Amino acid sequence: MWGNAASALAGAGRELDGWARRHGRGDTAARARSLTAGLLAHPLLTGTGTLTGTAFRRRSCCLYYRVPGAGVCGDCCFSRPPGSARPPESAERPPESAEPPESDRSVP
Repeated sequence: MWGNAASALAGAGRELDGWARRHGRGDTAARARSLTAGLLAHPLLTGTGTLTGTAFRRRSCCLYYRVPGAGVCGDCCFSRPPGSARPPESAERPPESAEPPESDRSVP
């Protein structure tokens, strides 16, 4: 849970920094980065990730990669999605066109 809070904080700080830079407000951008770093130093958020400039890399997994076709989140602790523990859907049930096993066929 704290990893998600830290990620949200880092994302908000990154957006504030970007907005301020686009509008020529370097002082506001610097303040946004400073506030973000300071809040991430709070005891409940310390160790949840690494902030480098405005880039954040979390140390915990949000499990987004488990969503079918999702990949990884923007500040993922993985460089690529880990293997899924669940078998692929095709292995869980036979295709609809498959013949039923001999034991399931009715005898006339």
